[in-house]
Amino acid sequence: MKTGRWRGNCGNIEVMRILSCILAAMYAWCAAASAEMTVDSARALEKAVRMAGSGETIRVSSGRYDLSDLKIPRNLTLIGDGDGDVVFFSSVPVAKGILNPLWASSFRVENIRFEGVRSPDLNGAGIRHDGADLTIVNCIFENNDDGVLATGQERGRISIIGSQFIGNGHGDGYSHGIYVASGGVLDIRASRFIGTKIGHHVKSLAARTSITDSFFDDASGRTSYAVDASRGGAVSITHNTFLHAADGDNPTLINYDLTRGGEAVSLEIIGNRIVNRNRYGRLLRNDTPVTPIISDNNIINENRGRMPSQDNAPVIDVNQ
Repeated sequence: MKTGRWRGNCGNIEVMRILSCILAAMYAWCAAASAEMTVDSARALEKAVRMAGSGETIRVSSGRYDLSDLKIPRNLTLIGDGDGDVVFFSSVPVAKGILNPLWASSFRVENIRFEGVRSPDLNGAGIRHDGADLTIVNCIFENNDDGVLATGQERGRISIIGSQFIGNGHGDGYSHGIYVASGGVLDIRASRFIGTKIGHHVKSLAARTSITDSFFDDASGRTSYAVDASRGGAVSITHNTFLHAADGDNPTLINYDLTRGGEAVSLEIIGNRIVNRNRYGRLLRNDTPVTPIISDNNIINENRGRMPSQDNAPVIDVNQ
């Protein structure tokens, strides 16, 4: 009898254990499901951002969303529905930007277009990042004062992947496609910068800047530098294509100096294709003691453009 009761107790314990596992799995599934929500209006998005817990994902349905200075107070992901079908804009001048991740937050955004942002200080941004890490995937920033302006944590990582920056810049030389005023790492991959107005396509004061497999076209923007690293740091510019316009606001393509402080660490310009149309074109202005590594770049001068090689590589001249 004792043996039988013992076996019965074992059976009950095993059943309870299985039920506990099932309940735990159901709870985890429900928690995961509740960590993702879908919105289809600006007001619903604002409410979802206020109510979302740290680490949650908000999916944004196709449409146009009129937003201004929407603060992101905690870690959050926004994913747009489709490719370019979700548009964020502001019908009024912003104080900072359409989206504003705050100091303690890391933010990821995918598949969203940011357009037409203006502010009284001429620095209205699609995203004004005051937080930690920022990841942008397959987004478009068009015709804003600044595409992205990052003034957040000094150790933050800003990653731009497969995104486009078109016609950004107020036209005063103080606003840019991307401006990282504060950050540990700026990593740009497979992205496009077209027609930045007077300012720089990329201005980075990050400790480390990496730009690879991307496309830069001054178009009619009278763009200044393609890349301005005026706080030195470790800078790597590899396997990109640059179209340097004849009427650019600055004849130099890349600037590396310490006018904003910092430390000159390293500079690599490797394997880029450069089509130059500027009569006074120059690949690099380097006002630091660092000896840059410049190699395997393909420079093509056309339409009366002149840009000498700085790595003893041949320059192709197709001027008529």
